[in-house]
Amino acid sequence: MDALKLDLMKLAGIKTSPAAPPVVDGRDSPRGTGLSFESLLESSMKSVNDLQQESDNLVNRMATGDVDDISEVVLSAQRAEFALRMITEVRNKLVDAYQQLGRLSV
Repeated sequence: MDALKLDLMKLAGIKTSPAAPPVVDGRDSPRGTGLSFESLLESSMKSVNDLQQESDNLVNRMATGDVDDISEVVLSAQRAEFALRMITEVRNKLVDAYQQLGRLSV
């Protein structure tokens, strides 16, 4: 499975199942997670948003002195930053793929 797809699935909180037994009906049929790309992307974006909000909440709590361990705040901020970078790269790849499709001659 593609590393980017696995990262997106982890970010969206989707559990990957072990490999299914091969299909014996004589056709090549791809195996998937049962999710559409749209729902995977949507849940990934919601997850990134949740991480950002959690990080903002911890920063606000730190500013008011409600946080005992600053490493919790730093880890949350790093997690949110990494997730945002990853979803931005996914968007960039999608835009690039769309532009390449637009340049195809029919």
